[in-house]
Amino acid sequence: MQRALGMRGFLKGIFQLLTIALALFLLTATWIVFDGLTDLGDKADVAWVFGKSEFSHGTSDPRLDRLIKLYTDGDVPFFVVSDNTRGQADVMAKYLESHDVPASAIFEGAWGDNTQDAARKMVETMKLHKFKSVMIVTDYYYATRTKLELFHEGITDVQKAHVGRLHEADAWKIGHEVVALCDSSLKITSSRPRRRPR
Repeated sequence: MQRALGMRGFLKGIFQLLTIALALFLLTATWIVFDGLTDLGDKADVAWVFGKSEFSHGTSDPRLDRLIKLYTDGDVPFFVVSDNTRGQADVMAKYLESHDVPASAIFEGAWGDNTQDAARKMVETMKLHKFKSVMIVTDYYYATRTKLELFHEGITDVQKAHVGRLHEADAWKIGHEVVALCDSSLKITSSRPRRRPR
């Protein structure tokens, strides 16, 4: 009898833990979607697009099209396009140039495979060119974690302009971002904050 009661209590505890974990997961996912779909700010010293270009021959990458609009509206004068290979950054830069963005306004980067490394390199670029504010231009589900990494690297003036809308197909990407955001938060919590670049 006591063994049965003990097992029942154990299973109840497991169920409660799973319920709390699920609730935290759903709350984090909701925040990622809400934060990502909410643009912040309208002007910055530089805009940043990172990751593999999402267009093939005859189509366009919505992130780059958003950059072009920011430039033509006079909201952002400089851009950084980066990926883990120089070739992808070059493709993005050429696309911008073909839409009347001057080469002098574009900086290319062949950076790390993860958001943390990319954010660190972006901050180095901002420091080199004395940029104080940055606008992230990315798919909405990447915005929250990217902003967090930039904050950790000392950039406090972070704007964001999202692309894309909420679709059922994004569910697994949002789920991945929940896990990645928790992982990034734990790493940041356990490390010393970095100073703002001067």
